[in-house]
Order: sequence, then C-alpha cells, then structure tokens
Amino acid sequence: MDGGVTRRTLSSLSEAQAFVDAISRAGSSHDLDLLLEQISREMGFAYHALVHHVDHRIADPNMVRLENYPENWVGTFLEKELYSWDPVVLASQTTNTAFAWSDVPRLIQMTNGQRDVLKAAAGEGLGDGFTVPAHMPGQASGSCTFVVRTGLVLPQHHRAMVQLVGSFAFQAGRSLALAENGATPSPRVTLTPRQLDCIVLVGRGKSDWEIARILGLKEDTVTEYLDAARARYGVARRIQLVMRAVHDGHIALPDVIE
Repeated sequence: MDGGVTRRTLSSLSEAQAFVDAISRAGSSHDLDLLLEQISREMGFAYHALVHHVDHRIADPNMVRLENYPENWVGTFLEKELYSWDPVVLASQTTNTAFAWSDVPRLIQMTNGQRDVLKAAAGEGLGDGFTVPAHMPGQASGSCTFVVRTGLVLPQHHRAMVQLVGSFAFQAGRSLALAENGATPSPRVTLTPRQLDCIVLVGRGKSDWEIARILGLKEDTVTEYLDAARARYGVARRIQLVMRAVHDGHIALPDVIE
C-alpha cells in the first residue's frame, strides 16, 4: 500500500477513534450535536443531520433529530412530508454503507418530483453530501448525513471517515435520546477474550477459516464465538458486531487495521 495512503488512513482512524471516545462521554444530545458540528467542519462539511426517518412534527422523544440544515429547507421537508419519499431517504433503504447524493440515481429509480427535491435542496444551499444509513431490526430507520454547500466539491477522501463517524453517532444518538426520556440504559455487553480476538480479525476482513488458522482454533469454534457475540448484542451482521464492540470500548479502531 502507498505510504501516503497508509498515513492518511491511520490519521482518519485516529480522528474517528477520538470522536468515538468523545461521544462515549457525551452527557446529552446537545453535547452530541456540538461534537457532530465540530467533526463535520473538520472534514469540510457545512451541514449535518442525524435523524430518524419519521414525521418529527409528531412528538416522540425517543426519535433522534439533530441537524443544522437551513431553516427554510427544514420547513419544506416537514411540510411536504419528504421523510417518506425524499430520494436520499429512499436510497438509504437500499444499502448499509455510506453513499454520495450524486450516487442516488444509481441506487433508486428517481421520479421527476424527486429530482426536483434535490434541485430545491441545492437552491437552499445544500450541495452534495454523504449519507450513512442506520437500520435496526424492529425500529424506525434513520441516517447520519454530512453535506457541503452548493457549488463546493464533495470531499471523497472522507467517505470511510463519514461511514465510521455516522455509524457511531447514530448509535450514541439513540442511546442518549432513550436515557434523556427515562429509559433504563442497556447493561454493557461483556465479551470473552477469545470473542474479542475473533471480532478484531473480522474487522480485518478475515473469514472464519482464516481466523481459525490464525488463532489455532477449529473453524466451527470460531463461528460459535462470533454467533454468541452477535447474540449478546442482538445484531445480525458482523460489521455491526465490530462497530458495537468499538463503540463499547472493547476494541479500538486501530486494532482492526493490520
């Protein structure tokens, strides 16, 4: 790998880890919003939005809504109920990874009305952006988005950083919203040393067979360790398991980089 690319990757991981550490100490949704604004600007974005895709005019304190979009656009979004047919919202339902708004036509078949939505957003100052989908089984979907001002170039080199920051931010936003409204916090998940060894290697892209060879275990044993860890977190996908383990401080982002 090119040395410059390696240094940039490690630098981004260091910044993302610092953000994860900071949000773990956030005492309120307001604190999280300030952290989002700070890291958003550090990455070159003007706007951010951490939201559940629901009608926020209907009060539900457990739903997350942290954004600094232009006021006129927020009013238009709610008035036209765009949370149900906005092209970015619909595109977020087709993937689990960060995507650029300019990629939306490749993710969904857009109507003229949806094209007009993006043009109207640009007219309010919202240029291109990155959106990180947030899907939790049995719960309302949401996303974390970072947007540049109209006319500016999207910083493509921050796509991976946005994925990490957005995923952890949404998890923190949900937890804070529940805590602020009297919900009992979920107990911290405990993991065994061997489960953590396996999770780190999953984060490095290793298969169960490869992990077994590295750790000197049977492949079935590795699968059992990972299945048990996913069950403890209640997640279906391995990347979710890695994200949750990092969020809880069991492992750090640099641990998953070889």
